[in-house]
Amino acid sequence: MLEIRNKKMVITRKAHECFGCLEEIEKGKSVVYVSAKEDEQHKSFHLHEECNKTISRDQWFAGSSLYRGCIKDALKTSEQLRSINISSIDELPFVMTKSNDKVRYRH
Repeated sequence: MLEIRNKKMVITRKAHECFGCLEEIEKGKSVVYVSAKEDEQHKSFHLHEECNKTISRDQWFAGSSLYRGCIKDALKTSEQLRSINISSIDELPFVMTKSNDKVRYRH
């Protein structure tokens, strides 16, 4: 499990790879520099500001879900879920009913 030790804003002196999305961070950009520890090993990496915000506000990344390329994987999974096409309500494992403006699920 990745344990974050310190985060700070820095201006890059050279190009880096973003730990979250794996995209290039250009030289001279404002980024988040992270010091961490994983399996008793020191680790440091850079994050785009937007990637840092995504990780900070999304509970999915808490704990062991923070890893190299995690944002890219999460976006890929999200796109796969959106592409699922259920053609019939009968294919769902539950039936939706509406009662007093509340949606209820029956198995």
